[in-house]
Amino acid sequence: MMNKAKKKILFVTPYFKPHTGGLENYIANIEKGLRESGWETVVVTSGEVGKPYQEENIEGIKVYRLPTMLKLSNTPLNPLWYFYLRKIIKKERPDIINGHAPVPFLSDMAAIASKDIPFVLTYHAGTMKKGKLLPDILIGLYEKFLLKNTARIAVRIICPSQFVIVSMLQDFKEKALVITPGVDTSLFKPAAGNIQSEKTVLFIARFANMYKMKGLCYLIEAVKQMPQVTLKVIGEPISVDVKNVVFLGPKSVQETAREMQSCTVLVLPSLAHAESFGMVLIEAMACAKPVVGTRIGGIPEVIRDGIDGLVVPAENPKELAVAIGKIITDSTYAELLGKNGFEKIQARYSWKFKIDETNALFEKVLESKNCIGNKLNE
Repeated sequence: MMNKAKKKILFVTPYFKPHTGGLENYIANIEKGLRESGWETVVVTSGEVGKPYQEENIEGIKVYRLPTMLKLSNTPLNPLWYFYLRKIIKKERPDIINGHAPVPFLSDMAAIASKDIPFVLTYHAGTMKKGKLLPDILIGLYEKFLLKNTARIAVRIICPSQFVIVSMLQDFKEKALVITPGVDTSLFKPAAGNIQSEKTVLFIARFANMYKMKGLCYLIEAVKQMPQVTLKVIGEPISVDVKNVVFLGPKSVQETAREMQSCTVLVLPSLAHAESFGMVLIEAMACAKPVVGTRIGGIPEVIRDGIDGLVVPAENPKELAVAIGKIITDSTYAELLGKNGFEKIQARYSWKFKIDETNALFEKVLESKNCIGNKLNE
């Protein structure tokens, strides 16, 4: 049998372009980087409810969109996906299948359909439980049974933080490793000139229903004590009777980068242990801005407390106010934190660095597969 000219990887992800979000951005960057590193890449994703099976080409990427029967919360579902995946796998004959979770089902079906092809799971978050009885029962069943089966099948598991390994995949820690998301350092970078607004705190969340878990109410309580500070919120406007809180509405990535460049400090006061990493933290650091985060989830792994930002207890507006006050009243200290964060991003968090780490892992997976195959053929 002739060897294939290129190594091929099949990405399986619940959402892909034109959808936007953290997972979609991660896939787009990893796919592009691996393709430029010599891999042939194919993407399998879900389609819109009611739309038929589609094969399309997006910016040179072959994309299979599987029909979605229904959506439960934000989870696309179709019990026939296993059979679609088997046909695609037989047709494409990938060397590796890389499934992305925690959105349930599609990647879990890909793991089962992978058979003798190495399956690598990329698990992006902590628990999906939301504190609501019925959804949490269903999520608990998924995490206890289907997710564990997918992790068992996987030859390696990529996680964004050690917190995710310990909290979600402790039983599989021997094959799990941390490869964090990267940051686009061509977009998130220090401003070309002094455009900083006076004493501005920045908070970012895409949707209003995320404000509670991201701890916005505690941040608002903190800035109430600081009339000299303006809190800018990038996200859906809600009614808040506090004069120094301004809702900017949703912003594009480019607009968000400009707001980061002009703020004094970015704050992520999360309450939820689903906060597996904190993407906005490394984006702000890439802009040479100091950051404040809570001692929750993967945040303490991102912020080196007192070096490139400050870490405070969750649900504590007093401690938030103290940390913010240290930064806004001492420009030399703020500049030092921002400088240290910027240097860390340049050294460890560029997408090129993360693509190289991912490429090295996939090469090792292939090497292990070939060694096993050679032994079987002896």
